[in-house]
Amino acid sequence: DESELTEVFASIDPMQMRMARDLLESSGVECFVFDRENSRMFGSSPSFPIRLMVRANVAEDARTRLKDLGFPE
Repeated sequence: DESELTEVFASIDPMQMRMARDLLESSGVECFVFDRENSRMFGSSPSFPIRLMVRANVAEDARTRLKDLGFPE
């Protein structure tokens, strides 16, 4: 189902998350950031990463774009 969301990146670093989101959105990939507030409440704990989600039908392309620019898998 193409409306289903899939995680393509997770990080405790808000700046890294913004960079990943901006990269994908500038490529035309619609992104959704999950758990931003949880991460802030718990002080950027590795237990509560911020998650970047995209539609399932573009997830592989999004992961490839992030990997090509050096974002960890």
